[in-house]
Amino acid sequence: MNTPDALETLLMLSAREADAAAVSLGKAIAARDDAQQRLQMLQQLRAEYAQRLQGHVQDGLSFAAYRNFRRFLDKIDEAIAGQTAIEVGAATQAEQSRQHWQSKKREGQTWQLLVERAARDAQRKEAKQERKANDEFAARAVLRRADTEAC
Repeated sequence: MNTPDALETLLMLSAREADAAAVSLGKAIAARDDAQQRLQMLQQLRAEYAQRLQGHVQDGLSFAAYRNFRRFLDKIDEAIAGQTAIEVGAATQAEQSRQHWQSKKREGQTWQLLVERAARDAQRKEAKQERKANDEFAARAVLRRADTEAC
């Protein structure tokens, strides 16, 4: 396999890896967004129930009902803590996926530059060979003319 073909193969493989990294990044971003949305829903739910508790306390709430509200709010707080950890993990994963995708993208750009450089080198080599062939042809033509004039 000659060098331009090998470079083009490596460029193609690099493009596939970049595409796979982009898909992975998309999934990671979707997971992060989903985790953030769930966290916001839980925080909103907690705020609503805290507001309800406040209203019921002002209206006169029995101790048992107050205790039940507090237990429920504590459960929501636990869920918020758990979802916060999930959201942080998802955000970290999304950032790592973004960095991986950028790395693969840069790698692809490097291979693209090498392919372009190899193509330019091949064109220069071909042009040099063509000039050499033309020079030889011209030199032979001059020699033939000199030979025919001498005769």
